[in-house]
Amino acid sequence: MGVLGDDAPADWGYSIGLWHTLRSPEVSVFGLPARTALHVVNAAGTAVRDGAPLARDQRRADVLDGREVIVRSVHSSWYRDFFGAGIDFYQRPPMPVTQLFWPDKTGRFPWDDGVDEYCRASQPLLWVPKKESDGPWTEL
Repeated sequence: MGVLGDDAPADWGYSIGLWHTLRSPEVSVFGLPARTALHVVNAAGTAVRDGAPLARDQRRADVLDGREVIVRSVHSSWYRDFFGAGIDFYQRPPMPVTQLFWPDKTGRFPWDDGVDEYCRASQPLLWVPKKESDGPWTEL
């Protein structure tokens, strides 16, 4: 599912059905154009179906055109804000969700010192509980 970030800092995309069909956590990615985000989510889903499951804190280079991404688990306090269609599909939270983080042009991730501002601002750190977070993503 692609989401245009009209009132949010950026677009995002996420899967619906990986948990249902493969017992693999759903996949999300933020900060890329919606079409690109869906490409990344679909590539991750294909990798899972092909026997390469996503694991927490794993580094992967097979879902974003050879660029490394890092996998993190999403805290359930964010589910209703960003994964409503998934909740509708499953008829209840929580279904497990992962977030793929992409680096800036220098290879830094949103939590790294010196990271590009767009990379940092467009990717919420959803492993952190919402009540412990700040910034524009908490205001949606």
